[in-house]
Parts: sequence; C-alpha cells; structure tokens
Amino acid sequence: MKKAYSVIGANFGDEGKGLMTDYFCRTGGSVINIRSNGGAQAGHTVCTADGKRHIFSHIGSGSFAGADTYLSGYFILNPMLFSKEMHILGKDIGKIFIDRRCRVTLPCDMLLNQFAETMRGSSRHGSCGVGIFETVVRSRDKRYRLDYGDVLKAGRAAVRRAIQRIHAEYCPRRAEELGITGAAKAELTDMLANAILTENYIDDLYDMAAMCFVTDEQIIEEYDTAVFEGAQGLMLDQNRTDYFPNLTPSNTGMQNIRAILDRLEKRETEICYVTRSFFTRHGAGRFDTESKAMADAYGLTDKTNAPNAFQGVFRYGWFDLPAFQESLAQDQQHIAAGERISVAVTHLDMTGGMLLCPSGTLSPEELAARISAAALYKISGETAADVICQPANTAL
Repeated sequence: MKKAYSVIGANFGDEGKGLMTDYFCRTGGSVINIRSNGGAQAGHTVCTADGKRHIFSHIGSGSFAGADTYLSGYFILNPMLFSKEMHILGKDIGKIFIDRRCRVTLPCDMLLNQFAETMRGSSRHGSCGVGIFETVVRSRDKRYRLDYGDVLKAGRAAVRRAIQRIHAEYCPRRAEELGITGAAKAELTDMLANAILTENYIDDLYDMAAMCFVTDEQIIEEYDTAVFEGAQGLMLDQNRTDYFPNLTPSNTGMQNIRAILDRLEKRETEICYVTRSFFTRHGAGRFDTESKAMADAYGLTDKTNAPNAFQGVFRYGWFDLPAFQESLAQDQQHIAAGERISVAVTHLDMTGGMLLCPSGTLSPEELAARISAAALYKISGETAADVICQPANTAL
C-alpha cells in the first residue's frame, strides 16, 4: 500500500520539520514532498551527512533526499524568493510541480507588510516581512486576486496591467487601513511606481514557470510515498484565537492535508508531530514558559534563527506539556481512523536527552506515552542519520 507522512510542527515553529521531512523522504521508492500550507516565510533547515546545509523556504525540504516537490493549492507562491532559492540550490533538485490554484505574492504585498510592521514599532506582530498575510487579504477581493494558473494564461502584458491596477486602486486604500501615512506612504508610492521592480518581478515569475510543471493534487498518485511538509506550528494556526494576533494566516496542522488526502486513493498514513526538547518562539506574541535564564543555563543556541528587523530575537522557554497536549488534541479532529500518530523530539543533545519542563525533566518515552504515539523519533544531531526511531513496544 502507498504511504503518506505528515510532518507537523507542534509549537510555535522552528521545531525541526525540515530534518524530519528529509528523514521521511529517504524511506525508499518514489517520493513527492508536498508543501501543504503557508509560503516562502518558512525556514526549514536541512543538513546532510555529506556536509550540505540549506534553509528551505520555497522548495520542499526533501530535495536533498531526491524527492520531487509539489506546491499544493494551499501554498502561496513568491517568484522573487523562488528565484533566490533556485540560484542557491541550482537545478539538480528534482521536479517541481505547482498547483494552478496557488495564490501569488506581489512586490506590493511584501512592501505593505514591511512598512506596516515598521509603523507598528514596539507593537509589531512578528511577521517575517515576506507578504503572506497581505497576499491573503488582497486575494479576498476577486478583482485583485492573482492565481498561478490565471497568471500563466494571461500573458506578460496582462500581468503588468493587473499589477499596475493593484498599485493604483488597491495599495493606497490598503496602506491607509494599515496606518501607513505621511512620508511613509509617499515613500511606498514611489517604490511601487518603479517600473524596473515590476519588470524584474515578471521576469522571475516566468522564469519560475519555465522551470516547473502545472498540476493539481492528482500528481501525488504517481508516487509511492507522499511526505507532507507543514509550515509554522500548531500554536500559530490562524484559528488559535488564544494566541491572537500573533498568528500565521493558514492552517498549520492536518486540516489542509486531510482535504488533500480525502481527494486521493487511501494511503497508509502517519502523522508526525515535531517538537524540540524545549520551546522556542521567533518574534512577538504570547509565550507562557519563556525563560532566558533556562536558555542561559543550558547554553541553548540556534544556527538558523538570527535576530532580524521584522521578527526580532529568537526566544527560548520550558517545554509546555499542557500546551503541547492541547495543540495535538485540537488538531486530531482532522485525523482519520486507522492513521498512525508519532512524535519526534529534536535537540536532545542540548538537554541531556530529556525534555525541559518547568517542574522537572520529562523523557521522550514518557511524552510518547502521554499522547498514545505509535512511534517515537529521538534526535540528537542535525541530520537524518541522527534520527533514532523506536516502535510502539519500545517507546511506550
């Protein structure tokens, strides 16, 4: 029977989804790696035993393992960041399939996002600054929505006219809604008037189209194994009102994956929830167990998440077992009967092989037992070779 794996971050993102995606994409047979939500704001780090290291944002994290990539209809395309990533990776990363229903980010979405965050000052939402939410908002109005399939059919001149119309009609109004006024609005208007910006964007759009194949989720049927790669984490899901407003505008767990799987032939499916052995959060927002003292005591560091102008600093905290369990409980309404649940715990080499809870340490085996996981993956390192899988009779 064909297989499917769902890699889902259980917390605020940055749990180790790239590593686990790479691991599952090495299971043998033909493999397709599906991006099931979000967009190029993802930063999934993959390191290989032969020394490769890349932070995947647009392309699937299973590329080094030989998997092809499918950007599903729930994914938001960014031709500029696609071009940047392809320049780094080169072309030898497998086939890339793009769903014709993908929404497309424009330069104005990124600029509106960045100007709005700057205007918020100390009240920033913690956005990555790549225009994901602004793409979602613009796409709600069918007059200004650009889907990938429609863009390809329209041709270059029509795309240029559509962008010019958005700049003229939509952007001034949206800037006002975001509080971008005065000198900031004038600067934004000048930047959007730059024809070179638009032409370079359209170049990137059609370069992307030339490298990729247009499809829908039926492409998954051609592969033995489907690895769904979630972006962000369950605590950032757009429906988590308890963490509003510092959320991401997508379904970060099984909801989108369930919809795709239900349109395909049945597969043997495993849902793997990924967590570090402690909690982290990059950017603003509620973080109940944050503890700089704990991070300093254990010497916790991160090679990927450097401070930046929009997300701010990388924050550390204790592993929050009740919050973890609540997140999984909410997500499991989208899990079908007979599907297997597993848990992966990363960064165990930083914490002596244990999870760091406010009341003391917790073993990965005990965590697996508490959520009735069928398998446990323990990771003390950065590569797929460092993953130790324990079956149910050992983990529980």
